[in-house]
Formats: sequence, structure tokens, C-alpha cells
Amino acid sequence: MFTNNGFRQPYRILPSPHQPRKMCRHNLTLLLILCCCGKVLSARKNSVLNDKISDLIEFNYANRRFNDYHGIVDADTFPAETAPINDTVNNHTDEQRLLYHIMRHYDKNVRPVHAAASTVSVRLRITLTHIFDLDERNQVLTTMIWLNQEWQDELLTWNPADFSGLRALIIPCQSIWLPDIVLFNNADDYNKGYMQSRAMLHHDGKVYWPPPTKMRSTCKVDVRYFPFDTQQCLMKFGSGSYDGFQMDVQMFNGTGELADLKHYVKNGEWELQSITAERTVHYYDSGYPAHPFPHVTFKIIVRRKALYYVYNVIFPSVMMSILTLLVFVLPPESGEKIALGISVLLAFSVSMLQIAEKLPETSESVPLIGIYLMTVTAMASLSVMMTVTVITIDWRRPEKQHIPDWIKRLVLGQIAHVFGMYTDFNSCHRKDEEANEKVEPNFNARSDRNQWRQVARVMDRCLFWSFGMATLLVTVVLLVILPLIASGSGASFPVENTL
Repeated sequence: MFTNNGFRQPYRILPSPHQPRKMCRHNLTLLLILCCCGKVLSARKNSVLNDKISDLIEFNYANRRFNDYHGIVDADTFPAETAPINDTVNNHTDEQRLLYHIMRHYDKNVRPVHAAASTVSVRLRITLTHIFDLDERNQVLTTMIWLNQEWQDELLTWNPADFSGLRALIIPCQSIWLPDIVLFNNADDYNKGYMQSRAMLHHDGKVYWPPPTKMRSTCKVDVRYFPFDTQQCLMKFGSGSYDGFQMDVQMFNGTGELADLKHYVKNGEWELQSITAERTVHYYDSGYPAHPFPHVTFKIIVRRKALYYVYNVIFPSVMMSILTLLVFVLPPESGEKIALGISVLLAFSVSMLQIAEKLPETSESVPLIGIYLMTVTAMASLSVMMTVTVITIDWRRPEKQHIPDWIKRLVLGQIAHVFGMYTDFNSCHRKDEEANEKVEPNFNARSDRNQWRQVARVMDRCLFWSFGMATLLVTVVLLVILPLIASGSGASFPVENTL
């Protein structure tokens, strides 16, 4: 269909009677889609908002942990009305206001002095509560102590009148500056440190911090007089990084007795004799002038309680020594002399192994109990050798070897007379015996046989008294006289025990 100007008219679609119904359906579908999209967008928006809130909460929590770790008090923690000192609002306690006041501009990472040339003086004192163990093999002393430390903090001062007369405040030690006091002869890990106990602050700036800790310190053990020994162990404390110009380490009150023993629990093996302290200063040429490094050394003197070793080591050793003497009491015909001697020798060897496991592996000194066991073991070995000789003499055949005259005179005559033993030897009947040798040879052979047995018995008696006197002498000298001399002169202290 064309118009007058020759252009074709556009094609027109007439509306159908069903068109409104289709448009209604399309509109409903579109509305449902829009509603679903709105819900999805709303959910995403809420999720993003929740994530932002969670991130903000975590950031605030991390920020508070960071401030607590570094000793920084955030001003937002306290409302604006609590910042002034003369606050009359009762929303916060006096301790809270005081904590805000002293921690407002405090930094625990630097020394608590106003002038850089000032020195922080730290005073030390120990409270010994228990001696756990003194390991002789590893040479380590384990103690439980309270390391009392006191110093002056110029940044932690306040006027008690402004805080209702509050003169002291107890706060966590992580919030303030702490001296880096270390144990120089430490036998444990340095990373363990002290217990993070609370510190007490005074209004004049004095800080008192007594952390309890379990100390493992090296201790040079001298075992010469074991088990009657007295040991001296040192505990050397000082700063790990500051020199004497920055931090001075001193004794608590300037005296030698610097240990509190009111709560001391006694040890079953070691008896505490005394605790003293000494301050020393070492100079190191790390610059000009030489830098001093002060230290405080505590000397702990302990004495071993020897009752346990007397009953379990010394008495059994003495009884085994007596068994060594019984070897010479048994007659040679019994056949048990050598067996008894070897059994005693094995028992001494086991005792020496038990003592060796207790003592440190050192070649500087040998303990008295070790010398005693070695001596009686050598005597037991010698007794076995002499027993073999006696048995050989007892079973000697007179037809193969006649008994010499000098043995008769020495053993059957003089030695037997000393010990009060009766023998067939008699100087008055020598001529009669020589006459009998020509007339009765069988009788003379039996007489020689008896004389050889008498020689063996006289030797047994002589060895019994000889070994008995030697055992008594060794026991008295090594286990009685020398320990008494050492305890009286203090010779058991190791001379080399210095740091």
C-alpha cells in the first residue's frame, strides 16, 4: 500500500484479543525476577556489611592486644570525662584512673629514666624454697627460688592525694620496663625466662618484682671426699645487655646474707649450710673508657647427708672385707676357700660399678669410697693368690720334696710361737728325729706330711691377722680420719669453682 508521495506505509499489526493476558504474564514474571534479584542483592549487601563489621572487630581486638603487649594505653579505652585527675564521676575506680594516668605516655621498651646519662640501679635478693637435686654426674644444681628485684622507675610516679590516698598499685609485669637479669652459669634454655608474675608499684617510683623460677645452674662438684663431701655452688646474676653505666646490679641491702630461708623445704640428700652473696665488677675493653659490667654472685654451700651411703655402701663394703678374712679361716681340705675368695671379689666389682654410675666422669679426683673399694678389691685378689699358695703347700707330697730346715725354724718355730700355735717342731728333739729317719722312714714321711699341713695352717693364721690389720687400717684412715680432717679444714671446697 503506497502513499501519494510514493513511499510505502509501514505494516501495522492489529492487537489481538489475547494480547493483554500475555502482557500481564510477562509483567508478573518480570516482577518475580526483580524481587529475587532484590533479595540476592540485599543478602550480598548484608554479607558485605557483616564482613566489614567482623574485620573492624578483629582490627580493634588486634589493636588492643598490640597496645597491651607494648604497654600503651589507648585514650579511647577511657571516656573523655575520666581523663582528668580530679574526676568526680564514679564510673571508674581509683586504680583505673591511676593506671591511665601513669600509662598514658609510658613506653616499656626504653629505660625508665628522664636523662640518658642516669643509671638504673637494680637490687637483687633470692628466696630459696627448695633444693631439688645436685646432679654429680652432669654437675647441675636444680633449685626453686624467688628472684626478688627492686629498682627505681622515674616514669611511674604519682601523688597519692590525687587518687584517694592510693600509694601502691599491682599491675602485670608485661606493661612496664623490666631489667634483663640473666643467670650466666645457666644449664637450661635461656628462652624459658621467668614466670610472668605481677609487679608492685609505689608512688615514689619504686618497683618490686619477685618472679618465682626453677633454676638449673652449673656447679663444679668435687668428689674427693664422697660421700662425706661439702659442695659450693655459685649462681651468677647480671644484665644480659646493659653495662654498668646504664644499669647497675647491686645487692639488696649491701650485706653478705641476702637469702630468705623462712619458706625453705629441707632436702633429703643435701643439708644447706649457708648462702652468701658477693658483688663483682668486670671491665671489658669494648671502647674507651672500659665498660664495667657488675654481677652479683650467690654462694650456696651444701653438705651431703652420708647416712644413706653409710648403710648402703660403706657397711656392705666392710662386711665384704670381713668375708675376705674368712677365706683364711676355712681349712684347706674344705675345698671352698678359692670359691669364697672369688665370690667376694665379684661382689666388690659390682659395688665399684654402682659407685661409678653415681660419680661424674672426671679424672681430676678420685673419691675416698672409690679408693677404699679399690684397696679392698686388691686385697681380695691378693687373698685368692695366697689361698692358692696355702692349698698347694697343704697338698705337697713329702716323698717328692722334703721340708727344708729354715721353713721349720721360721714357720713352725718362730711364727707359730708368735701366734700361740702348737706344732711338732721342737729344737730339743732334732737329734731324736734324725735317728728315727734312719730306723723308720715311713714314720718320717708321715711326720713330714703333718709338718707341711702345719705350715699351711700357720700361714693361714698369719695371713688372717695380716689382712685383718690392713683392712682395719684402710677403713679407719679412708673412711674416718680423712673425712674428719676435710670437714674441719673445709678442704672439700673445689678450688677451681670460680666464674
